[in-house]
Amino acid sequence: MPVFNPTVVHECAMECIGHPKPEMFDVFGKAMEKRYPKMMDFSQPWIYSIAGGAMIQMKLYYASLTEYIMIWGTPIGSEGHSGRHFSGFWDTVIDGEMWYYGEGEFEKKIYTPGSRVYVGPGQARAMNFTDGVWAVEYARGFLPFSMPFGTVSEYFVCYDLIAATQTWTVYTDLVAQAIGKKILPLWPFCWLTSKFNHALTMALCPPPEVSVIPEKNINWFSGKGKRT
Repeated sequence: MPVFNPTVVHECAMECIGHPKPEMFDVFGKAMEKRYPKMMDFSQPWIYSIAGGAMIQMKLYYASLTEYIMIWGTPIGSEGHSGRHFSGFWDTVIDGEMWYYGEGEFEKKIYTPGSRVYVGPGQARAMNFTDGVWAVEYARGFLPFSMPFGTVSEYFVCYDLIAATQTWTVYTDLVAQAIGKKILPLWPFCWLTSKFNHALTMALCPPPEVSVIPEKNINWFSGKGKRT
């Protein structure tokens, strides 16, 4: 049986519209925790996702073999292919704007804050996020089949082994938690699996960006000079 109701997830997403970022993400998390106590994990970091040509960042709150809840988005825009999956995806736009079109459609569909989008199993969409968008996503289906779509570009196109590995460790961490809660005899093993993968995820988080102080008064022809 599914844990989540897509209508309830949409209602929780609607509560965060109008709040500034990143406060809106916390508002969504609290709304979900109220509806689904002790099901959400708020400890996962934001990680890159590069799939179907679209580059975004995402934060997963729950994942199992058949469901996940996350917030995803980009502040600068992107575009790409949604993928054609065995799962269905419900997205609620909470900030910004998305453009979609499907095969045989000759006008774009525009989704703004409060709009809900559904892409079903076997369907695909072309996507454009204009100047940036943030959305809540709920997926239902056999999700392991979708994992290669989410990591192939990271491994073989962008060579971002950190993002690719974090995608697997975050998902494995959350799946272990979900299985442990459903099958109590497996909880000790699932707990260890979760802790190991979470530690690896956090160890791979890059250090904060460092601002570079420009060199001044350098004679670029001689290579000599001094900083002031």
